Amino acid sequence: MASEMAGRGFFRAGKARHAEEAIGRSEGLVTVLRLTQADLEPAEEALRAAKDLFRAHEFSKALSAARRAENLAITLDERFAAYQRAREALRIRINELRRLGLHTEEFEAAEGRAEEKVGTAVLENGVAVPNYLEARIVLERAAQDGLALLMKANAASNRIFLAEMAIEALGDMNGITDPRAFAQGALVALEHSLEDATRELAVGDADGAMRIATEIESRAERLRAAFLESGALLDRTERRLGELRAEGIVTERIERQLAYARSMRSKGVLEPCLEMARRLEEDAARLAESHARAVTGLQDAEVLYSRLVREGFHSYEADAAIKDARRALKEGNYVRALEHVDRAHGAFVRRRNAREALAKSLAETQRRVELLNNADFPMLPDVQEVLGRAEREFRQGNYSGSSEDLQIATVLLSQGSRPAAPRP
Repeated sequence: MASEMAGRGFFRAGKARHAEEAIGRSEGLVTVLRLTQADLEPAEEALRAAKDLFRAHEFSKALSAARRAENLAITLDERFAAYQRAREALRIRINELRRLGLHTEEFEAAEGRAEEKVGTAVLENGVAVPNYLEARIVLERAAQDGLALLMKANAASNRIFLAEMAIEALGDMNGITDPRAFAQGALVALEHSLEDATRELAVGDADGAMRIATEIESRAERLRAAFLESGALLDRTERRLGELRAEGIVTERIERQLAYARSMRSKGVLEPCLEMARRLEEDAARLAESHARAVTGLQDAEVLYSRLVREGFHSYEADAAIKDARRALKEGNYVRALEHVDRAHGAFVRRRNAREALAKSLAETQRRVELLNNADFPMLPDVQEVLGRAEREFRQGNYSGSSEDLQIATVLLSQGSRPAAPRP
């Protein structure tokens, strides 16, 4: 019995020693970890419970409480360290966003929510512990959002810089004769848009800032291309007009518009200038074409009219149309000259048609007279005389006189062909 009691005493002394060592380790660990500013109150409470149990000679329970205190201290320290790293990462993001001039209220509020989470204890295995886990998640999400915004903001900032460079390149092009007027017309609107992009970035709308900056860069490139193309078109058109002037073609109207287009270009009104430059080049080509057609058409009409005059053809309408065409050609209105040439040809056609119809009527009347040669027709000599006169006038080109005599001869034939009235 004595040996049994001695064995139990030895075993109990071993438990006490293990519990005491565990309490010592836990107390040392808590003391060290307390320097980290982690909230170790749950571990300290477990350590106090272990000491109380040890003093009550509940060595097994004291050992278990001491180990729980040690585990709690380690867990809380690890969670607090992760929470601290997440908070530092968020603060770094906030500082980076501030350097870009962005608002950070949303991310600072996330840091405040995380601190509130820490102050809200949660139960784990029956022990209330600081909620470092959820607080860390709040901080990490905010840091990720901040990183995404930072990346977008950096991209937008770079795009704004490129847009600014595009504006400067547009204003520094060779060939700008009036920099102040050019800037007022071409650059001011772009610079205002650049301010809008900067403002959008400052309020955190990186996507909006990126969109505006991209549009600025694209528009600056279009304006630069319009400046270069319009200059080339205007120079080419001016050279062509010089060639046309050397040929005697009137180019004043296009030259005035060309000067106006150059004024638009110097004032930075580039896209309307480009449209006008393209149209002026086409106008110069049409001017050369219409001049060639008008000259050729008038020459052909004059040759044809001279031949018709020699044949006895006379037309006041054709003569007036040719004179109007000459005047329009001299004034440089080649389209109108072509219209007058068409008028002359129309008169030729009408007179030719009238001549052919008159010739046909004379021939038909002559055949009717020939059929009456052996008939008892007292007015036949008068008809033959009038018809002969009509034929002579036709050969002389006096178509109106010939037509009148033909009508008289037709009337005489009609009267002669009527049956005699019965005697009363």
